[in-house]
Amino acid sequence: MRDVRHFVHQPVEFLRRYVREILWVRSNRPRTQILLPETGLTMVLRQSGSASLLGETLPAAVVSGLQKRIRRVEHAAGSSLVIVRLTEIGGPVILHDRADFLYNRTVPLDAVIPGRIVEDVQNALADIRELQQQIAAVERFLAVRIYAHNASHQNVSPQIEQAVRMIRAEHGRHSIATIAQRSAMSLSVLERQFRAAVGASPKSFSRLARLQHVCRLWDSGKRLTEIAFEAGYSDQPHMVRDFQLFTGTSPELFFSSPTPRNLPTFYK
Repeated sequence: MRDVRHFVHQPVEFLRRYVREILWVRSNRPRTQILLPETGLTMVLRQSGSASLLGETLPAAVVSGLQKRIRRVEHAAGSSLVIVRLTEIGGPVILHDRADFLYNRTVPLDAVIPGRIVEDVQNALADIRELQQQIAAVERFLAVRIYAHNASHQNVSPQIEQAVRMIRAEHGRHSIATIAQRSAMSLSVLERQFRAAVGASPKSFSRLARLQHVCRLWDSGKRLTEIAFEAGYSDQPHMVRDFQLFTGTSPELFFSSPTPRNLPTFYK
């Protein structure tokens, strides 16, 4: 029997603008996981077991914003989780709030979404054994949040969506001035609207996009010198310094660690 089992679900078409993927993960034994900073907000609904972050037990339902550094999470044996990875613009739509108030934070989900709604989806998951029915319950919860947002809130600017796509497509290599110019926005407007919608400044987001590109290149079998060149760094030492700001260690030591990390499935 495998120690960790997981299932990845791509959401229905209606949700995909705001929800990238939904994962079911079960651990038969205690495990430690390295959480790399991601480019979108993440919600976690724990069905069983327990987990701790920085020595503190996490609530059964949490949401994390964009992070400055890697984090280490300890999962107890028998832990079962539903992980909802939002797209870069999904945060305000699902949470009905600015994304940047969660920057470098993990908070109880009921601090952002009414507790009754969080309890309802948790109870639905607890009462259902069939995976397809659990998928339907999570997607229904997300759809209701999206419908409610669209009825009463202003949607994320298409220009911000375009800026996100440019940064992701070029793996963070464009200057912010170039992003602003191509998005037909001033630097100040881009900065303000980007923070509110995405959860970090365009510069911080670009660095996260580049970090994930470096991880993907490593997983594809590239050497560090090749990775530095393909990721757009001036040289390998520059890449190493940037990597250490996120991880606290060199790429060689980080990638040689036996501790699993959370590189999103869609990047593989």
